[in-house]
Amino acid sequence: MHARKRRSTLVVVAVVVLMLVLAGALALSASSRGGTDSTRHGSTGAASAAGGFGEVYKANPKTLAKTLFSAKLLPPSTMARNISLAAYRRADMKVNYNLALKCWKNNGCSTGTGGKLTVAYVEGFGENVYRQVSKMEFILQALTYPQIGKIIYTSAHSDLNQALTDFRAAISQHVSAIVTYPDFGDAMLPVFKEATKAGIPVSTYAWGFVSGPGTNYTTVVGEDTCKLGKAFAQVMNTQVKSGDIGFLGGFPGNPLSLGWQNCEQPALNPSIHVVANEPTNWDPSKVQGIVSGILAQHPNIKGWSYEDAEFMAEGGYAAYKAAGLQYNTVLTMRTDETALGCLYNKLKDPNLKVYYYTAGNSQIRVALTADMMKLKGAKIPPKIVFPIQLQNMATRNTCKAGYPPSGSATSLVPLSLLRRMYP
Repeated sequence: MHARKRRSTLVVVAVVVLMLVLAGALALSASSRGGTDSTRHGSTGAASAAGGFGEVYKANPKTLAKTLFSAKLLPPSTMARNISLAAYRRADMKVNYNLALKCWKNNGCSTGTGGKLTVAYVEGFGENVYRQVSKMEFILQALTYPQIGKIIYTSAHSDLNQALTDFRAAISQHVSAIVTYPDFGDAMLPVFKEATKAGIPVSTYAWGFVSGPGTNYTTVVGEDTCKLGKAFAQVMNTQVKSGDIGFLGGFPGNPLSLGWQNCEQPALNPSIHVVANEPTNWDPSKVQGIVSGILAQHPNIKGWSYEDAEFMAEGGYAAYKAAGLQYNTVLTMRTDETALGCLYNKLKDPNLKVYYYTAGNSQIRVALTADMMKLKGAKIPPKIVFPIQLQNMATRNTCKAGYPPSGSATSLVPLSLLRRMYP
């Protein structure tokens, strides 16, 4: 009798121990996957492979291929990749295009959702088509979040003091998140720090690198511009081989231009000489005059590296034409506007060689999604870096039927909406 009781007691104890061991194993497994839902969305920054922080880490491969050239050209690090997948998934969500267009024209709007969050795209300079398309990408992305009730857009029209004022105005309005391109580089650090101290996530796109990502602001999104410069140099080394080339850039000291220029120049063959490096402020009206001035001093220049394909298709080509020179040069471009592809087709000159990267307008979507995930407690990596893969105009032409000359087929703004923006 007592023996049976002891055996029963031992069985009960064994079952309890087994249950405790199983519970511990399950808890450890859950922890390794990101924990419970409340843990995933808390301050630990962990997330499951399927998604987290209000997002799903899965995007349509066709959407990825459209904006990145290949669905495989995603950031290699896990969290950066997940944020990108979440952002590009949202690009396929249905939103009100009429509202988006109104918001774009009016530089902001109420979304009508009653959401409590306000997001701001604060520009130092927004007066070209590239920035305006990016503005629309930002608006479309914001409209996929019902918790966002208000969208704000400002441009400082190339004025540093105004850029700082606009940023501080956004902070004083207690916006929930800010996305920007820092045209003035580290001069924007004070306001980045002020926003971060106020608990407002700030993310940049198009590799708008300012010192201290992850500390002074949330993250910088874009391609590794040093690798971009080295890719430009490889083209020049194989296509130009020796002779004079020129660099053009945006605003003096801006991080995008500095990034590729500082890495292209030392990677060039010793027999290739950079005879000019001129800022254009990304103003299309200035490009023809700047290129004309360089050609007057260096008529035998063999190649150009620059950010904007459209400007070289229009202002650059016009400068060559005015000088009575054939446009048989080597171009390495950071963007892929249709104008250059269509000019390439028109000229049919085998000596005109064009290599380009994606315009990267859709990177602003990733920046906004990073901010939104930050608000939900995600641990955002300080850099979200996309791989570099230059395209050859001879094998992948950017001239797309129906697109305006300033449009980029890698943008995720629908063509129907782009035509309404630029009828």
